Amino acid sequence: GERVGLGSPSAAGAAAAPSAAALSAAMGAMAAKHVNQMAFCPPNPTYRKEDVNMWLDTDRGNRIPAFHIRRGFPLTVLVSHANAEDLGLVLQYWAYMSQQLQVDVFAYEYSGYGHATGSPCEANLYSDARAALKILVDGFGLKPERDIVVFGKSLGSCPTCYLAGKHAFRGVVVCSGLASGARVLFPETRVWALDAQFFNNLGSLASCKSPTQLVHGDCDETIPFSNAQDLYAVCRAHHPLPPGWITGGSHNDIESRHRDAFLAILKEFLAHILAAGPTRVMPPSGISAVLKSVGSSVSSSAKALWSCTAPPRSQPAHDM
Repeated sequence: GERVGLGSPSAAGAAAAPSAAALSAAMGAMAAKHVNQMAFCPPNPTYRKEDVNMWLDTDRGNRIPAFHIRRGFPLTVLVSHANAEDLGLVLQYWAYMSQQLQVDVFAYEYSGYGHATGSPCEANLYSDARAALKILVDGFGLKPERDIVVFGKSLGSCPTCYLAGKHAFRGVVVCSGLASGARVLFPETRVWALDAQFFNNLGSLASCKSPTQLVHGDCDETIPFSNAQDLYAVCRAHHPLPPGWITGGSHNDIESRHRDAFLAILKEFLAHILAAGPTRVMPPSGISAVLKSVGSSVSSSAKALWSCTAPPRSQPAHDM
């Protein structure tokens, strides 16, 4: 038979390495499976369905609870929560943060979480965020570039970056965020084809022109710190203050063990954007153009403040 040498055509064919596209697809499929398993971990509901008096209907046919803490402050923080939380835990924490930061707060549930209908997935996550923004704009008359700061922790960084890539906001805060689903699993594998497959915060934040503040613990064991550095690289031109790197901070202790540093970062950023004035809206990225295809509707009781009669005592779990 033919003897195959290293330099022969047969050897070249036999030993040919997988193409870059094939390798990317294989890694992407493996990453997608594991990231989705990590990404969505709905806890048992920590609030009662009968305590919810604000419901949003999304453009993907789901119905999600929301709450609005209105105290008359000039800025409203639109909160996208982490993956092991629901609104009962978020309400307890952000009622405290509302007073500390002197902001109004609007938070919404994810499809498949708490008492929301549907199932958790990336497409529903973005649909839920669109419904939340729509009620703030159409129902409460807020102007995103003047009145709204979007905030996302961990998994919540994904709908936050998604919105920030499409609209002008007064400010954007990403806490313990991921650069992309792929870079959570493969921090040193910086392949744009992989980034684009799921949870592509890099691509979204690269399109953001709003003032942005990153916060991340440099000892984060869940979302490697390199993810924050990668995000900073794409939004640096619109990051007016130093990044909020928390020395010794892990994924779950920024709001507790490092609370003072965390609050100081947020207060400095909010003071900066209040002094700077509204964010300039560049046509055609006005909110009406962006949201005209969104078909979500809101119940007549949407302007009511939802509160739990007995807020849960447990501490929020800040996993991804």
